[in-house]
Amino acid sequence: MLEAIRRHAKGWLAKVILALIIVTFALFGVDSYMSGDKSGGVVAEVGDVGISREELTREIQAQRDRMRETLGPAFDPAVTETAEFRRQVLDSLVERRALLLEAQKLKFLAPDAYIASLLGQIPAFQQDGAFSQPRYEAVLRQNGRTPAQFENELRQSFMLEAVTSPVSLAAFPSSTSMTQIARLVAQQREIAWTDLPASAVASQIQVTPADVEQYYAANRAEFTEPEQIRAEYLVLDIDGVAAGLSVSDQAVADYYAANAARFGQPEMRSASHILIAADKNADAATRAQAKAKAVELVKRLQQAPGRFAELARAESADPGSAAQDGSLGSFGRGMMVKPFEDAVFSMKPNEIRGPVESDFGYHIIRLDGIQAAQTAPLQAVRAEVVNELRKQQAQKVFADLADNFSNLVYENSTSLQPAATAAKLTIQQSDWMTAKNAPPPFNHAGLSAALFSPESIQSRQNTEAIEVGRGTLVAARVAEHRPARLRPLAEVSAVIEARLRAAQSKQLLAKKGEATIEALAKGSEAGLNWSGFQVVSRQPSADLDAAGVKAVFRVNADKLPAYTGFARADGSYRIVRVSRVLAAPELDPMLLASIESGVMQAQQRADMEAMVALITAGQKVKIKPGAIEDR
Repeated sequence: MLEAIRRHAKGWLAKVILALIIVTFALFGVDSYMSGDKSGGVVAEVGDVGISREELTREIQAQRDRMRETLGPAFDPAVTETAEFRRQVLDSLVERRALLLEAQKLKFLAPDAYIASLLGQIPAFQQDGAFSQPRYEAVLRQNGRTPAQFENELRQSFMLEAVTSPVSLAAFPSSTSMTQIARLVAQQREIAWTDLPASAVASQIQVTPADVEQYYAANRAEFTEPEQIRAEYLVLDIDGVAAGLSVSDQAVADYYAANAARFGQPEMRSASHILIAADKNADAATRAQAKAKAVELVKRLQQAPGRFAELARAESADPGSAAQDGSLGSFGRGMMVKPFEDAVFSMKPNEIRGPVESDFGYHIIRLDGIQAAQTAPLQAVRAEVVNELRKQQAQKVFADLADNFSNLVYENSTSLQPAATAAKLTIQQSDWMTAKNAPPPFNHAGLSAALFSPESIQSRQNTEAIEVGRGTLVAARVAEHRPARLRPLAEVSAVIEARLRAAQSKQLLAKKGEATIEALAKGSEAGLNWSGFQVVSRQPSADLDAAGVKAVFRVNADKLPAYTGFARADGSYRIVRVSRVLAAPELDPMLLASIESGVMQAQQRADMEAMVALITAGQKVKIKPGAIEDR
């Protein structure tokens, strides 16, 4: 209950908007959705609004970056280099554009008062607990945005939410279906297995030189090394500029004096309570009954204050605090629902007050203690103050530095040294890289396109200064170039032969395994050595990987024993005998809840996809020829 009170007090809206800030700062060009991006050539049209190649390239890069961050070492860049991936990204841009046009047609527009209310609830924009226009503008400026852009993004987020939320909130699963799915998920099967090694078909494998040549001719792209470059480059970033700035002791002292409230801990209070629960939607009679009980408890406590812990354990509907004699611990302002907070912060130590009404019912409160607000000494926060002042100074000088940097890079097109000298930067050297697997900062779409352009490769001139991130400019030039190269057949023939042999082995083993399974189903078990019996669940293990689990639980077990098989990662083929099916004696409530959540999400996704498809179909969508070509 205590956690519910705190969650309610903090509010979902502030959390949503904080997440929105992070997302919108990571996107580019969102504010051009309704007018269309005119740069880079149009690759698609939705109604009268275009989607440019530049916008598509940015979104591909953004999705690639998100996948890299999410998957970590498991991320495979090759997945994002396919035409199918580019088509999926383009489809998502078309769908988002169609949704915004639909919202505009339905007049789902966010009023100015709504936007102002949202901005006022975002902690990042607050100073001393209230919205601050200067802080708002400073935060946006630090993230490379303007108020107009950010507010437009808020409006568009509102439009998308208004269109999609009715569908996403309408899904609900059937309890009967949930139970059936849970029983299937909790089911176990008793199995034994025998393996057919790759050596069982090794003598049948035949790969000729003609087979190798044919594969090589049909897959030349696979054996072509893409062109590579090595680059010289400069990075001008606002953090680096800030680190090089000096801050006077007087400036530090002045800032600390003006912002003392930010440094240290605000007033904290510790309290205990007894909650007589009454839902906010309960009828008047129910709430009146709860209030009467709370009033009676207050009277008893006025006569015997020492019984507070006893009554909290016996009467409170908040089990978390009741177990602690009613104690809620220490908290500051903004951590409890407002009626409760207002009461606590107006009480004197050991005072008992109530009943105090909230959405959860009626509280009897005892103030246990007060911790006065404390301000950290300057020496303890000096580094924080210096960093803040450096950032503020850097914001003021960075624009001029960036302009000068850009001009010097352009005016001295064959060398980065003049720009490096003026900005006190060191020219850095990259390793060899390709356009598709370039490391940061060269994985930025704009910088990569400029650096790998035929003009840059041929002339070896500087690229323009390109903003690769918030407050970060990069200029680069090609130092060395290696053209694309088709590896000769002699260099790759061994790899091709091994690949063809593995493919033949897998095919022959599967055929032999299927024939063995067919014989087993007819009652023949000639010469097979089975493992011991083992009970398995749907959780993959060392003996049964994901493919094995899928095979074991997919086989029809109406008639036992049942047989199935699957190819293993080591090249062998495992034949599995299912001898028993074990149903779960009872279902785990946590499993049921998890399945319900998963099914609901699946229903919501399906409903959302259907609605988006319907809305998109209602728009005139035109995909230009060559739209998803990799350029």
